[in-house]
Amino acid sequence: MNKMLALAALGTLALSSCSIIGTRSAAVSGQLKGFSPNQNLGLAVVGYNNGVYTANGTEPQVIDKFLSGGYTLALPRNVPYGTYRVVVFRDANNNGRFDTGDVVLSRDNGKLLVYVNRDNQFFNGTRYGWNIYNSSNGDVQTTILNNYDLEAIAAQ
Repeated sequence: MNKMLALAALGTLALSSCSIIGTRSAAVSGQLKGFSPNQNLGLAVVGYNNGVYTANGTEPQVIDKFLSGGYTLALPRNVPYGTYRVVVFRDANNNGRFDTGDVVLSRDNGKLLVYVNRDNQFFNGTRYGWNIYNSSNGDVQTTILNNYDLEAIAAQ
């Protein structure tokens, strides 16, 4: 009986530590404004460092020819810690990925998705996991990652 109680206690401890040790799952959401439907548009989480977008194929991406209204996008756990952006792009080569030759159609909204492995890693106020950092006022969202609105660069 004591062995069963010890096993049960260890199992409970192991399960509860998953949220402490493992990366918490997250999703980002926002509104889409000014994008015309039926253009082979995609939505992607892409690396963003020193003003340059990078996509290595590990970021989640959604291709939706009728992209309009709002979106919710699950954020990955298998990417390097760093800064990212969500972008709307035209999938020029129809391969279902944001890559060379695809044009970003959304404006810079002044916000970065920041993936950190410790609190305050890249910006003050960030917490372990995914965050939104607003460069215009320094605000950080750590739990509910919403209002990451995307607007078209020009009339589509």
